[in-house]
Amino acid sequence: MGQVIAQLRLHSSELKLNITIFWTILVLVVIGFYSIAAIFGAVSMFVITNVPIYVFIAITAFRLVKDDFGYSIHLGSTRNRFVLSSMMYIIAVSLLFNIFNQLLLFTISILQGNLVGHFLTTSTWSSLLSQDTGTWSVFSNQYMSYLLNFGLDLLLSIFFGTLLYFLASLLYRFGQLAVYLALLAIILVLLIPPVHNELFDHIVLFHRGTNLTILWVVMASTILIPFLSLFTLSKASAS
Repeated sequence: MGQVIAQLRLHSSELKLNITIFWTILVLVVIGFYSIAAIFGAVSMFVITNVPIYVFIAITAFRLVKDDFGYSIHLGSTRNRFVLSSMMYIIAVSLLFNIFNQLLLFTISILQGNLVGHFLTTSTWSSLLSQDTGTWSVFSNQYMSYLLNFGLDLLLSIFFGTLLYFLASLLYRFGQLAVYLALLAIILVLLIPPVHNELFDHIVLFHRGTNLTILWVVMASTILIPFLSLFTLSKASAS
């Protein structure tokens, strides 16, 4: 456990600075969009705050392997503990950032509902998914919608984090060719007509809330991918 805690401290050495930079930029972007919409009298301007979080978590996860793996192994950490601490860090940062995101969305909603004009429309899962019927109808009220947004954003943040962590593991052990081949394989599979047709059908059903197969697949992948990363790094040299 001591090695895991030490590993987490290494991972989080720049976290405070990264949090400050990320959220300062995101809040300034939101304020900038609002100002532009208010000045030019736009009916509504769309703002997306969750996608930047996915990107940040993915880049952070990639850098865990790229920057910390070799150094950690040289310091005596085992590969199992390195992957365990990495997954704990990805989950913790995802939780933190998505809590901040929901607070930001709530603040925007309160301000536009009571103090300032309504010029921004935030793009969230609750606004994209059909809540007339199916599973998503349970989340139709305002406060349940925050729970829906938080849950899906958290899942996708961790999913993209673990996925980029795995790609970084491939890169570290096998080089760029392995990453290119993995990405090419994914693209080729998606280009197969029966596959992308089936995927499109499931996306439509997911939107309606009548079939959550995509959700279960993403959840299962999020659990499986760390084991693939561990298997990949188990024989990787610490050079």
